[in-house]
Amino acid sequence: MKTNGYELIDFPKTRLATIDLGRLGLTKHYMFGLLEIDVTAARSNARTLRKAGQGISFTAWMVKAVSNSVVRNKQAHALLAGKRSLVIFEDVDVAIPVERVVGTAGVPLPLLIKSTNRKSIQGIQGELDAAAHQNISDERNFILSQHDFSKATLKLYYALPQWVRLLAFRWIFNNPYRAKKNSGTVLLTTVNAAGRSAGWILPTRTLHNLSIALGSITKKPWVVGGEVKVRDILHVTITFNHDVIDGVPARKFVQDLTRQLESGCLYE
Repeated sequence: MKTNGYELIDFPKTRLATIDLGRLGLTKHYMFGLLEIDVTAARSNARTLRKAGQGISFTAWMVKAVSNSVVRNKQAHALLAGKRSLVIFEDVDVAIPVERVVGTAGVPLPLLIKSTNRKSIQGIQGELDAAAHQNISDERNFILSQHDFSKATLKLYYALPQWVRLLAFRWIFNNPYRAKKNSGTVLLTTVNAAGRSAGWILPTRTLHNLSIALGSITKKPWVVGGEVKVRDILHVTITFNHDVIDGVPARKFVQDLTRQLESGCLYE
């Protein structure tokens, strides 16, 4: 509604969950890694696959690459169990916000892809495609992956005051097994991947102990084999929860992921 020099728009109900998660993330202590990674080989390999009829997106490849690195550095996705223990899971579950239209507004809806370390890139791509085309008819569809919440439960959640919603969230996320089941162990967001500006996204509030935000891919001069060449450079932010991981294992994960991304191998 437009009147008197301003526009009044409806507040999407899905925004309430985003605000709640931000409140819960206030208690964590974060470490950030701002990376520039040469993904020229990977993009070239992906184009070759698409020409061969295999529609593999860069996002699907990133999910698989992150999963591979987590498997080799499992503490990176550990979850707290009480105050003195960590649960280090064998399988990697990756949460991805997928942009969808709810009503008239474009909003990010959560998709959880489970056991990504055991799935092929094609299988991951299939789940991304299904989420992009899933029908959004009511509150139950605000979560794009399979879940146990009924339409009535989610409708009630959005109707409750925030302090009650936060109690429900704390009940879920204070238990590492419930947390993994409902939100996974890794967050991958592509909030600025489609833009042209060179820079990093800093996710300052997240429930995940390992969050990876993809910025844009830009052309930059890069030293390759002693020569300066123009390369496709991806801007990546990696956020760790310092309560569960220290600098050395975090660095090993970053080095492993960087090495894999720069190799361009889509099947590792």
